[in-house]
Amino acid sequence: MSLMKTKSHILRPLAVSIIVFISSFIFIIPANAQDVTTKIETKGQTKKWHFEIAPYFWAPSIYSDVVLGPVTVNTKTPFNEIFSNLTGVFLFHFEFGKGKWTVLTDVLYLQDELTQTAQYTFFPKLPNISTIDFEAGFTLTTLQLEALGAYRLTSETSNNKVEVMVGMRYTQIKDDLRLTEESFLDTLYFFPIKHTTTYIDPLIGARYKIQFHKKWGFDFRADIGGFSVGSKFTSNLLARLSFEATRFLDLQLGYRWLYSNYDNGKTGIEHYENKSNELGPMFFAAFKF
Repeated sequence: MSLMKTKSHILRPLAVSIIVFISSFIFIIPANAQDVTTKIETKGQTKKWHFEIAPYFWAPSIYSDVVLGPVTVNTKTPFNEIFSNLTGVFLFHFEFGKGKWTVLTDVLYLQDELTQTAQYTFFPKLPNISTIDFEAGFTLTTLQLEALGAYRLTSETSNNKVEVMVGMRYTQIKDDLRLTEESFLDTLYFFPIKHTTTYIDPLIGARYKIQFHKKWGFDFRADIGGFSVGSKFTSNLLARLSFEATRFLDLQLGYRWLYSNYDNGKTGIEHYENKSNELGPMFFAAFKF
């Protein structure tokens, strides 16, 4: 079975993720240089707690390959079709911290219902002559729970802030595949297919923030993980432009790219694989106090 070959607008995930992740630390140099001229943090600043509650919405284009035993489902859902396929969504970000330390948490729940052309391969060693196409209804439900600890390398008074992060991301994926038209595949007693997989990825990353105007700011986050502990590899890139609407509310417009490559390592009918690229715009309403 062949996996989806992404088009040129989908970058090679591993190379790009590592390059961006490493390059994010370049900001440490100018940030630290600026810190020399800033004031030393006061005890009051260091002991002050800060909180951010941010419901948000993400509208990603989704490109994925899902392998369920002998069945392969290649999904290509562009941005302009995401709303017609989205049947469930809950997205919420919360972070809190004190001094140089911050804890970041995130909840993501997405459910997509698609009508897809899937492939059934009778003999994996002869895919070219033993694979047939069929129409299927495919429901993909994703739940992700994320928690990371961040440590700030720069001073509180600097306009440039650099944080290093370590944490984990819990992922649960439910796949529901069913035939939508009569087919001799009904005689295989293989459909409908219902499959659930869960795994936990360790993560390392960095975040850079700059306040370039009294009300305007920008932040960039990059993290990588998996390392065959949970998934084979995962990467996450997020860039956001922030506007301070009020003292306690920031409106943020961003763009996120999330890549994951999971394989359960089993063979035959128990084999499960999910390789996906999700990328698209985001909107946050961040309440800060």
